[in-house]
Amino acid sequence: MQGDFYEAAYRCLCLRDPLEKCAAVYQLAEAAASSRLERKDASAVLDLETPGRPDRPELINPARVPRRRLGSVGGRAALVHAIAHIEFNAINLALDAAYRFRGMPGEFYDDWLSVAVDE
Repeated sequence: MQGDFYEAAYRCLCLRDPLEKCAAVYQLAEAAASSRLERKDASAVLDLETPGRPDRPELINPARVPRRRLGSVGGRAALVHAIAHIEFNAINLALDAAYRFRGMPGEFYDDWLSVAVDE
């Protein structure tokens, strides 16, 4: 991966498929770590109303989800499902921070990419 850091971060942020997004985040972090990406701080921040996420599973207001106890199979499945949503949203939040804020020290971007990779 070469080119502009912010363009690459934006492309990652827009990806909807979890496997594609994770692979792209790894590539972005690796390219940034090996200094193959330039940060054009003067480039415009594009609006992004909603970051990329899969169509399914459908997002539902937590108030509409039945309560389940962790002692049941359904309860444990609901917990794993909730964690997956949290992790995917954390990737998007980290990418958004790295993309949106221009002119920060390099460590700022390294830290946010580290968060995205960890999630």
